[in-house]
Amino acid sequence: MRSIILSKTNKKRGITLPIFLEFIELRTKVASVFPMVLGILWASYRYHAFNGLNTALFVLAVLSFDMCTTAINNTMDYVKAKDQIYREEHNVIGRNQLDFRQMVQIVFLLLFFSIAVSLVLVWRTDLILLPLGALCFLIGICYTFGPIPLSRMPLGEIFSGVTMGLGIFFLGVFVQAPNLLLTSRFVGEWFQLQLAWGKFIEIGLMSLPLVCLIANIMLANNLCDLDEDIRNHRHTLVFHIGREKGLLLYVCLAMFPWLLWLVYPLIGFLPFWAWLGYGVAILSYKSLGRFLEKQVKRETFVEAVKSFVLFSLMYLVVLIIACLV
Repeated sequence: MRSIILSKTNKKRGITLPIFLEFIELRTKVASVFPMVLGILWASYRYHAFNGLNTALFVLAVLSFDMCTTAINNTMDYVKAKDQIYREEHNVIGRNQLDFRQMVQIVFLLLFFSIAVSLVLVWRTDLILLPLGALCFLIGICYTFGPIPLSRMPLGEIFSGVTMGLGIFFLGVFVQAPNLLLTSRFVGEWFQLQLAWGKFIEIGLMSLPLVCLIANIMLANNLCDLDEDIRNHRHTLVFHIGREKGLLLYVCLAMFPWLLWLVYPLIGFLPFWAWLGYGVAILSYKSLGRFLEKQVKRETFVEAVKSFVLFSLMYLVVLIIACLV
């Protein structure tokens, strides 16, 4: 009788849709959706380029891979957890008594699907997308997987901000009309690559606010989890520089996008009426103040996400109007 009770107690639960959405953390996908949509709109506004099928494939590839990396992160946190309370009561796999092998299968399904869609996109655009996409895949996987994942190192904010803020934005522009940005071809024994360096600079500048605010989401997460990270031997940036300097960096990253927004109309990247977006800055400033008061995951981490969403929504509305007028 006792063995029957134990077997029932230890029986792993099947995954349901709500648990799956928690496993891939659907709420965090704004960090990839906004750079993707803004890149597509920037290509339409600045370069008058849009490709419907390439855009659909790109959206599928980005979202499936983003879900995959989040799933890897939750799986590796479960495997590497030193704190048993975190492992059994906080991690989505332990708390819901999920079948670990099934979670790994989901990770591979998402990975293979995103790779397959990406290869179709390479075939439809330019061969140069293959190494560019492979680099993004490598960074995304190494971010949470391996002996020393990037997310457990002081490099997490840099890689998350640059990969998602710049990388996704750039690819969102690239897939619309690849020959506008770069072209590649084999000529005999030579491989020729031509870059439109002026457009590269434009894209870099226009994506920089997203780089800062996405890095800030990671930074806010590490500020909230500092005590837990110490117990679980995660040596993040905040672990090295301390909470006080971490908060100072958070403020700088939160304010810099608004300084850039002041510059864009002056250099002709956006119309002057885009300055009307500064009305949103008041809400962003209040959100910043609430996070600085206390760094509690369940209460104030959302403020970093709010700041990113507020700026991105303003950016989105401005580009939509600019495309229409």
